[in-house]
Amino acid sequence: MRPIAELGRLLFAAVFLLHCTMCGALAGDKILVAGSRLAAAAPLYIAIDRGLFADEGLEVNLVQLPTANAIATAVTSGSAQFGMSAFSADFYALAGKGGLKVIAGGSEECPGFHGAALVANKRAYDWGLRKPTDLVGRRVAVTAIGSGSHNQLVRLAKKYGFKFQDIQVVPLDTLANEVAAIKRGSVDAGPLPALLAKEIEGSGAGKIIAWMGDEVPTQYGGVFAAPDTISAHRGSVARFVRAYAKAVAMYDRAFQQRAADGTPLKGELYEELLGIIARRTGESRAALAAALPYFDPQARLVVKDMAEQIDVYKNLKLVDRALNVEGVVDPSFVAAEQK
Repeated sequence: MRPIAELGRLLFAAVFLLHCTMCGALAGDKILVAGSRLAAAAPLYIAIDRGLFADEGLEVNLVQLPTANAIATAVTSGSAQFGMSAFSADFYALAGKGGLKVIAGGSEECPGFHGAALVANKRAYDWGLRKPTDLVGRRVAVTAIGSGSHNQLVRLAKKYGFKFQDIQVVPLDTLANEVAAIKRGSVDAGPLPALLAKEIEGSGAGKIIAWMGDEVPTQYGGVFAAPDTISAHRGSVARFVRAYAKAVAMYDRAFQQRAADGTPLKGELYEELLGIIARRTGESRAALAAALPYFDPQARLVVKDMAEQIDVYKNLKLVDRALNVEGVVDPSFVAAEQK
């Protein structure tokens, strides 16, 4: 893991130039959002570039930070008014201490959509690692203990009836490290975003053995704010979420339409929106088209799944036993979805 001091320097350098012009949360409806450079932030890119935030009278700027923890820290510190990232044990712990509230849904692992894959190293695959139950006794990479992928692996073990303790989890800090470890065979497998998983499979260095959305559907991330921001600027928060939800609906119409046989269809504004995401992420259109994450069309949260995530982290002793999902979510901006 990066030392705390180093993360602090990264955060300061990324936020300072924008933050110095935005002193005071939501002053003059100028808003700074902390996010990533991944396709999982696609609705933010769309809302900014298509003028949906501007239509709500909001001047929104996006700062892209290197980790989910850095994004959450930016919001709890007040450097950014909103954040969008994956959920983790650290995220839930911060929320449980009153630092964050989730106000809208982000990307999900959903059956039939390819957001993240379980990838086996080619040699391990050739020696019999072909399905989730074959993970027993194997070295499996994750970016960090307490990450969303770590949580999914615990639930995968429960689903198939083997002991999670029989997997040797190897935290490697970054996705780049995880990819390198799978390619060289220092780990047997690891869960990766679809873009990276397909790159490994295409290179011949590994094989996709399962799609996590098919195995363990998950509310993988969301949009959040500090409770003080919500209470002091509720009108601006509501306008922000309204514009974000419009962007999610636009994303759904473009990328999530299916024919009767399940074949993906190119929907309304497909090429334009794909171009926006490609420019913001630096990824090619072709790679993105095969690996865009799923979003609930109304930006709703699967609160039931978030509660299950928290239970997993409690059992791993990574969050306080008193934490509950009601302390994490503010349901007043979008409806909850029960699946």
